[in-house]
Amino acid sequence: MCAQIPTLKPGTLEKGSAMTGYRASSIDELPTLWDGFARLVRPGLAIEAFGANIMDLPPDYETKSHDEAESGQQELYVALRGSGAVVVGDERIALDGDHLVCVDAGTPRVLSSGSDGLRVLIVGGVPGGVYEAPEWSSGEQSPG
Repeated sequence: MCAQIPTLKPGTLEKGSAMTGYRASSIDELPTLWDGFARLVRPGLAIEAFGANIMDLPPDYETKSHDEAESGQQELYVALRGSGAVVVGDERIALDGDHLVCVDAGTPRVLSSGSDGLRVLIVGGVPGGVYEAPEWSSGEQSPG
């Protein structure tokens, strides 16, 4: 039987403690953006190597198209709850508990939720490069 790991609130680790080397949080304790539409995983867990957010899309919702051309990031989409699709051009690629989707920088994409909504983990990084977090992802200001 595995020992139970305590859930930590972001930013509560102390150097030299038994907790050094990892951080954990419930999704509900992560900082939010856009009235709770996005949960900021990267700042919530003090991640520096890559970007990570969780989006909670309501039922039958579509995001605006974006392509990450400016950031150069590849993005990985992992459904945590519900189902939907990543729409690339005319293709709807399933996104659910059995399907993952990775989209390269410069490729326009839209996230689309199904009738049960979609909670999706989005992980981004620059191939062969150093990740630089966009200002909006700190949760301290709105994109704009």
